[in-house]
Amino acid sequence: MEQRGYALVTGGNRGIGKACAVKLARSGFDVGITFRSDREQAEEVKKTIEALERKCDLLQFDISDS
Repeated sequence: MEQRGYALVTGGNRGIGKACAVKLARSGFDVGITFRSDREQAEEVKKTIEALERKCDLLQFDISDS
């Protein structure tokens, strides 16, 4: 699969963010996902993305806290 670039998805460990992150990976993007507290859920998404032979970075922080 062709490398298309890198995408950063906020809240990528669940719901719509997770769906977007996986879709981007299926489309050839490496993905960074942010999560606030549920590392276990984020690790599961990472495994899914890596199974698609894409890179996945996990970034833990609260985007609403400046």
